[in-house]
Amino acid sequence: MSNLKDLYKDYFTIGAACEIIHDMFTNNEIGNKDKEALLLKEFNSMTFANELKPAYNMGWNSPYATEDYLPFVLNPNAEKMLKFAVANNMKVRGHVLVWHSQCPKEIFCKNYKPVTFPTDPEILKERPFMKNFEKLDPVCYVDRNTLLKRLESYINNVMKYMYENGYASTIYAWDVVNEAIELMDKQPTGLRNSYWYQIIGDDFIYWAFKYARNAVDRYSKEYSDKYGAELKPLLFYNDYNEFQPDKKKAIIDALQRSTADHGSILGEKLIDGIGMQGHISDNNNIDEYIEALMDYSSLVDTVHITELDVKCTCLNINAEYYQAVFYKNFFEALVKANEKGAKLKNVTLWGLTDDNSWIRGANPLLFRGDLSPKKSYFALKFALTGESLGEPEKIVIDLSDRKFDFEPVDGKPVELKEIGFKTRGFAHIAVQNKTAHTGSYALAHEIRFDDWSGISFDVTDFLGQTIDVSAWVKSPAETVYLKADIDKLLPLVAEVKTGTDEWVELKGRYKVPADVHSLFLFFGTTEKTEDKFSPIYVDDIEVKLVGLEESFEDKDNIASIRGMGHLPIITVTDKESVDGKSHSLLITRHEKDATVKFNISSYIGQKIVIKAYVKTADSRIKMGIDGSEPFVIADVEAVKDGWTLVEAKAVLDENMNSAEFFIETEGNADYFVDDIFVTKCR
Repeated sequence: MSNLKDLYKDYFTIGAACEIIHDMFTNNEIGNKDKEALLLKEFNSMTFANELKPAYNMGWNSPYATEDYLPFVLNPNAEKMLKFAVANNMKVRGHVLVWHSQCPKEIFCKNYKPVTFPTDPEILKERPFMKNFEKLDPVCYVDRNTLLKRLESYINNVMKYMYENGYASTIYAWDVVNEAIELMDKQPTGLRNSYWYQIIGDDFIYWAFKYARNAVDRYSKEYSDKYGAELKPLLFYNDYNEFQPDKKKAIIDALQRSTADHGSILGEKLIDGIGMQGHISDNNNIDEYIEALMDYSSLVDTVHITELDVKCTCLNINAEYYQAVFYKNFFEALVKANEKGAKLKNVTLWGLTDDNSWIRGANPLLFRGDLSPKKSYFALKFALTGESLGEPEKIVIDLSDRKFDFEPVDGKPVELKEIGFKTRGFAHIAVQNKTAHTGSYALAHEIRFDDWSGISFDVTDFLGQTIDVSAWVKSPAETVYLKADIDKLLPLVAEVKTGTDEWVELKGRYKVPADVHSLFLFFGTTEKTEDKFSPIYVDDIEVKLVGLEESFEDKDNIASIRGMGHLPIITVTDKESVDGKSHSLLITRHEKDATVKFNISSYIGQKIVIKAYVKTADSRIKMGIDGSEPFVIADVEAVKDGWTLVEAKAVLDENMNSAEFFIETEGNADYFVDDIFVTKCR
């Protein structure tokens, strides 16, 4: 079978982000012959993950720097990578000219000398790295005009160097501005409250593109003889979560915004394309992503997916399978979108192998650390060939109650990963013994840099089940909450007031959705003041199974058609319900053997109790367990003109591949089912 770049040649180019081996970074790609070979075999473009970023190339400390002139001093590692690309005829995406992160603080300061708000010395004693996160004091800011001159000179010098040194035929695109939109910063136009924004204002994006366009136009002409043509790299705006409707609108507004002094980026044709980063998970909404792709395609001539990786949300043996299913569905959708008019011209994976991903542990890429292809690699191929990824492997589900007190076991510290705990975000969680609700140890998330950092724990075994969750928490924040980590929805499970030095109990009941591969609950905080992210201490967490509850109120449910030849129609309806106010399931049929069954596979190997309400004009109702030899577990007389509670116990054989129970009546009348409840016999 063809490699990826050949397979997709009629649709879009395929790229990968990579870095060069240097210092302690011995796991990088360029310099490793095997990784280089894989890169060249499968991909036809590359992005330098770090080497061309401002932090490594802005020459603020160069002898040529002046107050209003900022040189470009090419990082030696970037030069080595450029030479590698030229030698191997590999196109390069320039990443990035203007970014709030990995940008020297010095360039925003008078005489390039930062003045920062100092960190508490006591905190620095314990956490010296906090010095790196000190914010600039505005007293040291340069004025708008000076920073614009620095920006113009830097961008001009970057472009001049690339043309002058023979790289104009290699660099096919530049991310001119990266991640300038951040709605959580709550600025009027949705822009991130970066130093660029604070000093220059809303239109720093416009000027970055204006300077880039001017430089490209100038040097493409000036060096046209050298290259035999006027070569112009494409100029892009690049961002993450670019598919979310509110952020998409803010991005588009920024590109369309004009002032009394100048037109808009789009209006003056300063931009060629929009980069959709694509840092997503295997449970993201593909339709929403495709809708954004179409919207951006209506504005610009080119859209690139610039930083694609897909985090595994499943933790069991099927993690790679569900990731591959998503990749396959995603690439099928991308191809169809192009057929419908999308202008997607490149898809770049943000990395080559899982072991060197920027989110190690999430395993978001196509190849493992040993360079072997994952199911996701084949998924990209099967998206075009139509081949199947097969079925997930059967797993054993543990519905037993859980308790976590974080005390050592047999003298050994608790391994958080082994019991399903992980950090939400980039900060670090750890078991500590400075404070605890009971015993000597508790789990802590002490250093938080943003409000989405938290403590997560796995409840995947309880998919489709209702659970009771309790925990003892302590935090100086106003409240500590427990939410389900479901993209955008983040449903609340429980919340409790904190703010003192006392431990308080948090309790809640939650119906875990069944339509996801896996699920984490996470502890977070609401704060008394903005930009404060308090530590969280958690102890004595308990998760108890309530049972499987099905009242047919959600989009999906556990019911399916049962019958041979004479199939029923099953419909969620509000015509009847046990409480008279909600929904039930209507089974419409013409023959007696047209009935309904309900999936209870989570309970395989368990002794269970099943309860369900049935309303029918027939006189008797039966409940049974399906299989190669179905058997009845209840046979009751129906309540006339009312709801009948049918209740029975059953044992589900541990060798079953799937388990369903069925409900039927003695005749062929239509009937209703509501308020099913299944739980283990206790």
